[in-house]
Amino acid sequence: MKKFQKVIAVAASMMLLCGAFAGCNVADDGKDDSKNVEEVQKYDWAGKGYTKLTIDAGGQNASYNSTKNLIYDKYSNPYPYNELERLVEEWNKANADSYAYYFEVADSSINNDRETMLPMLQNKNAPEIIYYLPTTIAEDMDKGFFYDLSSVMETPNKYSKEGEAGSVAWKDLYSAEDYAGFFAPNGHMYTVTMEKNPIGLLYNKTLFNAAGITETPDTYKEFMEAQDKLNAYAVSVGRGDPNQDDTYITPYFMMYPWYDSFLESTLLSSSMTKLDVIKKDGMVDAEEFVRGYMLKDANDNRLYNPNSDVYVELYRLIKQMCKYYPTKWSSYYNSQQFVAGNVGMLEVTGGDIRELIDQVDGDFEVGVMPYPVLETQPAGEAASPYYTTYEIAGNVRRGLSGYCTGWAISNSAMAKDDKNNNDKCVNACIDVLMYLSCYENNDMMVNKRGFAIPLSGNTSYEHFRTLAEVYATDCANETTVAWGAATAGSSMNKDYYDAVYLFRTKALNGADVASELRNLESSFTSAANNLYTQNKWDKPSWPVA
Repeated sequence: MKKFQKVIAVAASMMLLCGAFAGCNVADDGKDDSKNVEEVQKYDWAGKGYTKLTIDAGGQNASYNSTKNLIYDKYSNPYPYNELERLVEEWNKANADSYAYYFEVADSSINNDRETMLPMLQNKNAPEIIYYLPTTIAEDMDKGFFYDLSSVMETPNKYSKEGEAGSVAWKDLYSAEDYAGFFAPNGHMYTVTMEKNPIGLLYNKTLFNAAGITETPDTYKEFMEAQDKLNAYAVSVGRGDPNQDDTYITPYFMMYPWYDSFLESTLLSSSMTKLDVIKKDGMVDAEEFVRGYMLKDANDNRLYNPNSDVYVELYRLIKQMCKYYPTKWSSYYNSQQFVAGNVGMLEVTGGDIRELIDQVDGDFEVGVMPYPVLETQPAGEAASPYYTTYEIAGNVRRGLSGYCTGWAISNSAMAKDDKNNNDKCVNACIDVLMYLSCYENNDMMVNKRGFAIPLSGNTSYEHFRTLAEVYATDCANETTVAWGAATAGSSMNKDYYDAVYLFRTKALNGADVASELRNLESSFTSAANNLYTQNKWDKPSWPVA
């Protein structure tokens, strides 16, 4: 106890000295006034008798709600933000008088929480503009929850500058292939997406150097060889026990298994010509997957079947890349373990990239790289399980997984118009979505948040720029395919999405892939029949096999 008291006394004396002498160095207190955010001054629109509309402001990488504290602090408040609130108030000043409506940004987002959101949509009291993930769109699309934007997307975005994408048709803010993926199975489109999603792998350069990895892996084979080297290094320094999370060096882990989707579309790229035949837009949608399952080729084989050799190969590759997972992988604290220096490579998207690099804060060197491409086993080269024996027509474009953060106009807006016998509320919502998605405003909204890339692609964040440049290069390669070009799990309905995720978990836990694929086919059959009936698809009208 006396020793402890002595330490306290010395520390107190040093604090007094630091206060007395300006030359005394003190630790960084985390403050930086240049990063503080100025409060938005709002007009009393309600006082003019106008009706308030709410923007939920949720996002895939981070929400766009204003932070409660606008004073920057590196440790307690590193990302103060209110740019969306500022832009919305500017819109109000220019447009509230025309519509007799004004917008406010919600204090916090529902964040697509189904238990909260669904009753609000059923009761028509959800935020008028709401963040919505399309994983349940097949279940929700015919319930009148959201306004169909497909027609208005064909019209000019009046806020886009002349000659700029969006100025001729609002939909031109997006690439044609990605835009095709925005549609629900019933052919309607319900969300305006607000950002581009950077995606790839964060890697620990310090661990790479220690393991003798001199270059980032560009191919799946190099990716697996890097894992082997990381594991060999871990064993050599006594950190190779996968039962010990606090010391084990995990060569590769994920925040979510996005690389699975990359590999699936890569393996199915050679089937695109026989599957993508209804819309022919570079994306196999739900109807095209169902057609592929219901029709057979000249050899009496289904054009598409999840219970097939290609999926046996896909899950061979997936199980192989997860071979060094920690024993208790399903409860592994992925982000904390990366920050602690215990993970070699981690699958990430924009928000993860920004936050994890900031949290590492120079404790070790960090880099970002795109997903490695899959290669077919070369003729004349020694056979390796790190190649595939399947012919690949084209790899998936790396660096970005397309667009995300979809904002829908909810039935709350439509109900107001029904009550007032006009369309002013929906039109106000359309107008503000145009305003927030035009390049100039969207750049400010997204870049000042700092967790994604704006629709224009203009980003100054080094690690996002690296991935965006890779994406641009891949787009110039005509053999590449779009992200999610052929991923049935995300294209069908929520039940099948869940079945695919459960199948993956079982496969990694040692279940027999061949037998589990039969169960997956059963789930697909159920989803296909439901969607076929729900959407009144017409089998005789489909292109023949």
